[in-house]
Amino acid sequence: MSELASNIPVYPRVRWPWWIMMILSLFIALYGLAYVILGPRMYPPNLVASFLARPWGIYPHALFGSIALLIGPWQFRRNVLAQHRATHRKLGQVYVIACLLAGLAGFYMSLYAGSTWVPKLGFACLAVTLMFCTYRAYAKARARRFAEHREWMILSYACILAAVTLRIELPLLMMTTHQPGLSYAIVAWACWVPNVLVAVMFIRGTRERRGAILQSIT
Repeated sequence: MSELASNIPVYPRVRWPWWIMMILSLFIALYGLAYVILGPRMYPPNLVASFLARPWGIYPHALFGSIALLIGPWQFRRNVLAQHRATHRKLGQVYVIACLLAGLAGFYMSLYAGSTWVPKLGFACLAVTLMFCTYRAYAKARARRFAEHREWMILSYACILAAVTLRIELPLLMMTTHQPGLSYAIVAWACWVPNVLVAVMFIRGTRERRGAILQSIT
């Protein structure tokens, strides 16, 4: 029975939070792609020197992170899952590759984030968590454990959404603390840890619903 429950996916209806996530992801993905297309003209003044010194870090991170941001929301759409499974599978493969490459580049760039170990460790942990969750999602799909696959994919995309939450939180922190270094150290953790916690709570809710579905069919 537990094996059956673990393979019953729960696909909630698309509601307004999905639209907010999709629109914000679209804007930040376009912003990230502008890094690739326009280069130094898009770099924040305080990061120009660092980015110019590490083009093989910033360009893959911006490119593949933007691709993952664009693909992610559509992988949770019920109509794509139900009616276009081949498309869902192919987009998922691209998403996995994009996340792993963005994570590797992000880990490299984390070594040069800020002037203390706090932001370096924060962004490094984000990169490792992203790659781990994405790999687990891929492994569960390969094993046809689709409910668990979806849970790991939610966690993976929660990490990718750090690109969105960082750009919301950092200006607010700057206005509050008036200390760029402190703000950067805080956002290195605040941009992704709350995302993951919210994702975990959402996953627990879907597990409860999946249990109710199982009871209704047994």
